[in-house]
Amino acid sequence: MKKVLFVNGCIRGASSRTLRLAQRLIRQIPDAEIEVLALPALHLTPYDAKDIAERDALSASGAFSLPFFALANQFKNADAVVLACPFWDLSVPSMVRNYLERLCVTGLTFHYGSDNYPVGDCRLQRFVYVTTRGGIVDNTDPVLTDHASAYLRSICKLLSQGRFDTLAAEGLDIVGNDAEALLCEAEAQADQLAQHFWE
Repeated sequence: MKKVLFVNGCIRGASSRTLRLAQRLIRQIPDAEIEVLALPALHLTPYDAKDIAERDALSASGAFSLPFFALANQFKNADAVVLACPFWDLSVPSMVRNYLERLCVTGLTFHYGSDNYPVGDCRLQRFVYVTTRGGIVDNTDPVLTDHASAYLRSICKLLSQGRFDTLAAEGLDIVGNDAEALLCEAEAQADQLAQHFWE
């Protein structure tokens, strides 16, 4: 079986529409052992100067098996990652950003090649960003740009050669829209994505 890391960044817990959509997907991924990482329970804070100094010293000595790099190693060893979080101020919630900060470790999850270009060292085949949006995104308009998908796609390509996809339900808070119908449409997309997940 393949290892799928489900990174749950759903702040609202059981009432989260994003969590509902993500669970629809992960329940149907074939040949998958699901490992759940609940970000709200970790209470991750941004790296400060002390953290950066420790990271750099441990990296320089190649001490990548220490607990400091546990999250990076967990990510590195996954065959796929499903990251679920709400669309938040045009990007991702701060706790998700704090998590991603711990994944980008030179010498562990990526390195620089002879051409000085970064090369991903994670074995990911798939990275799926699952989200729900109260409004809509429009990448032709700076006010409505989906910075979250663009950012997470870049993280995926920095760390791996895996395929990146966004699964989203949007327009859920626009007056006059049928939020339940929109969620059901996204769940149908989740069904299709799961059916061909490893292709």
